[in-house]
Amino acid sequence: MSMYESSLKCPKCSKIIPEEEFITKNCGCGFRLRINFNYEKLKEKVSQKMLQKRPFSHWRYREFFPIRSYQNIINLGEGGTPLLQSRRLGKEKFGLKNLFFKVETGNPSGSFKDRPISVGVSKGVELGAEVLTAASSGNAAAALATYGARAGKKVIVFVPEHVSEGKLSQLAYLGATVIRVKEEVEGQDPSVTLFQKAYETFKWMPSPSFGPFNPFQFEGTKSLGFELCEQFDWEPPDWVFFATGSGGLLAGTHRGFREFEELDFIHSIPHHIAVQPDECAPIVKGVLKKLSPLKFQDWEKSPHTVAGGLADPHPWDADSALAAIYDSSGTAVAVSEEAILRTQRWLAQYEGIFGEPSGTAGLAGLEQLVESGKVDQSDRVVIPITGVGFKDPKVLLKQISMPPPISPDISELQSILIDNVRS
Repeated sequence: MSMYESSLKCPKCSKIIPEEEFITKNCGCGFRLRINFNYEKLKEKVSQKMLQKRPFSHWRYREFFPIRSYQNIINLGEGGTPLLQSRRLGKEKFGLKNLFFKVETGNPSGSFKDRPISVGVSKGVELGAEVLTAASSGNAAAALATYGARAGKKVIVFVPEHVSEGKLSQLAYLGATVIRVKEEVEGQDPSVTLFQKAYETFKWMPSPSFGPFNPFQFEGTKSLGFELCEQFDWEPPDWVFFATGSGGLLAGTHRGFREFEELDFIHSIPHHIAVQPDECAPIVKGVLKKLSPLKFQDWEKSPHTVAGGLADPHPWDADSALAAIYDSSGTAVAVSEEAILRTQRWLAQYEGIFGEPSGTAGLAGLEQLVESGKVDQSDRVVIPITGVGFKDPKVLLKQISMPPPISPDISELQSILIDNVRS
């Protein structure tokens, strides 16, 4: 019994498109087609007790994903990530009693992108796709290459010219064809431009983690919200701070909370906070201007930020993200490069959690709202740590100084130890 309707609907023009024709009959409005789930059927099929009998993982929630036959699922053990309460950072830097980290770095490809991409690749198998393609700054491409390899599918990814070497090497070893694309127009992502031309020309299955190109993958991100509901014993936290680029993580997690509320599993949802770098903050701009979700605006210059995964001048999921922020009585904040790097370092040194700048930027947003008094000391706050620090080693090496090599001599060692104490 299918839990969702096979016809997809545009939120702007209301055009209905059969799921198997979503590539060739896209309405062209530029928004993600919506998938409608039958909540009455879900209520009959799914219960809290039933879910808790299954392994704690992403596919524990399989009825909530748009997959018709579970035989098509491509699974590498994604999801089921730990929720860790802060031991030191919350109290010593923020004065918070209940700060938690949802640590996504242990997913198979090292980021939260495995949640949406696992659903997208599974749907690609179900629809008989031969080639899967995406544009990405790195993490979504790595996830697509990972699950594409598992599924035995050809993967072609388009990345910006200056993507990190760590992410490039991961893609190459996973067998993906990697196309680096030069920027030609200020404020436009060239990898997205060529990706669009390529999939439309060759009829490949578009599988980026954002926007209108693949409506199925968005649904996979819901599992982060589902897991938080369970990990907080069905009483969701007060705040979730999302490092935000396109907006898909925030919007997808919000949909997860709302669906569990629809099934009466929970009775409140957290305030959703979008955190973006000062260098690229179109969703923050939209919130400050109180823009309608379907009338969001692009960032008009090319971003240059240490949080490369958040550099989305055209946030493809901004409509969904803005709607989620408004619905949750949340907000959005822009943070400095220095604040991103400082709080990333705090997370590593105070908690032993090693995230990339794009994955830890939510902490910089928390710092800002704590200082302004919006977050109370007793509030329960969650920061998703969305990507592992090994993804971008060059950025990290620029922030630290290493002592020179020394002889195996105790006096030289003592000299270095004294210098470290002084610094």
